[in-house]
Amino acid sequence: MFCSRCGQPVNNQPYCPQCGAPTGLAAMPGGPAIPPPNMYGASRVQRHLRTLGILWVVYACYQAAVWLLLLHFAFHGGSPWMRGTEPWMYGFHPGGWLIHFIAIMVFARVILSLAAGVGLLTRQPWGRVFAIVIAFLTLIKPLLGTALAIYTLWVLLCRNAGQEYDTLSMSREVRPL
Repeated sequence: MFCSRCGQPVNNQPYCPQCGAPTGLAAMPGGPAIPPPNMYGASRVQRHLRTLGILWVVYACYQAAVWLLLLHFAFHGGSPWMRGTEPWMYGFHPGGWLIHFIAIMVFARVILSLAAGVGLLTRQPWGRVFAIVIAFLTLIKPLLGTALAIYTLWVLLCRNAGQEYDTLSMSREVRPL
């Protein structure tokens, strides 16, 4: 049998190995249905997984750097409000509850973003679901966070993405950075 799109021989496969066109044959019984390859020879998840993991790690470093830069300007320059002398900033004691609360929230976001990136880079079984959850939480971060979240959802929520990621995580064939 030959592919109707490119003319390559197809041996009882549900998709053409060359162009990915469906052949009309059912998947092999007893095994998982293999997602069709696209014109690049790899699935969307496989092509973008490494990039996505690196972007999550870079985004975590970016969040930490921005917070440290803001802290520097808050305590070493600017107006008295920026140095933290206003009572609302320190609450009822000189411990600075607002700054500490924000720092804990930023630190938590950095850790979660870093975990999502490492989980995707090392192809952990929990990495896909964890990255999707973190992407939904990051959607409200203007510009970079929203763009990264949309890219994550585009890659990890496409058709057959769960099955493709499970196949990749079982093989654990991680290429060095």
